[in-house]
Amino acid sequence: METIELKTPLGYSLSLTKYSPIDSNNKVVIICSATGVLQGYYQNFAAFLSSKGRTVYTFDYAGIGGSKKENLKDFDVSLTNWAVNDINSVLNFIKENHPQSQIDCVCHSIGGQILGLTPSNKYITNILLVASQSGYFKFWNGFGKLEMFFNWYILFPVLTSLFGYLPSKKITGMENLPKSMAQEFASWGRKRNYLFHYKKKEELYHHQLNGKITSYSTDNDHFAPRKAIDWMTKKYFNAKITRKHLVPKEYNVKTIGHFGFFKSKFKDNLWNEFLLDLEV
Repeated sequence: METIELKTPLGYSLSLTKYSPIDSNNKVVIICSATGVLQGYYQNFAAFLSSKGRTVYTFDYAGIGGSKKENLKDFDVSLTNWAVNDINSVLNFIKENHPQSQIDCVCHSIGGQILGLTPSNKYITNILLVASQSGYFKFWNGFGKLEMFFNWYILFPVLTSLFGYLPSKKITGMENLPKSMAQEFASWGRKRNYLFHYKKKEELYHHQLNGKITSYSTDNDHFAPRKAIDWMTKKYFNAKITRKHLVPKEYNVKTIGHFGFFKSKFKDNLWNEFLLDLEV
């Protein structure tokens, strides 16, 4: 592994980790993390892909993990910044340093939501969307719908105003989030058309992705209902889309959940399936 500090157009640096294979097959994978999830969470999966000949890059979004350079009260970025500045900068860096390589992308949750806002997504060939969903609260049922409504209309606005950031660690144990990021996230979740309610046509780059997209969902994912994933996947309308819904018992487990996809217990089955889906 190699740690890289990447300076971005907005002036701050991002922390990247590069996993270099012993025998390269001239393919590169960028892993775009879920909300508030450290890049280290994907370390074992990244090492697995690297062992199969791929150069892999993980990174922390601005304000998260290694890319948090100061107190969040004194540093603020938006969710749109995570796409247009952060992911875009990493993709440009990869293209510059691997000009002849095929670039693929594994997007977990919000990573797949905001990839379509990223101008440089045109460099990507194949994509795995792993539990990448719309956050519109009405995609949830019962108590889940009430919980999402409470998050978007009350919890996020109130806590970000009180603290100057979202103290997620006190709520979910996940990383704290920059104020503007959390507020923009909540505003999207209040609208039926989610992020598309706020974005002009010229700010959307979903049409550039015309390669292979495999979109994954699973049973009992409280963060990503199946119909919310269906909705988001269809927004990549020029891609060759395959939808896969995983049934845990078929992988010899009781549950997979929103974060289970990248646990090492799946290295002999699901991870190999992921690898096949990244092939042209």
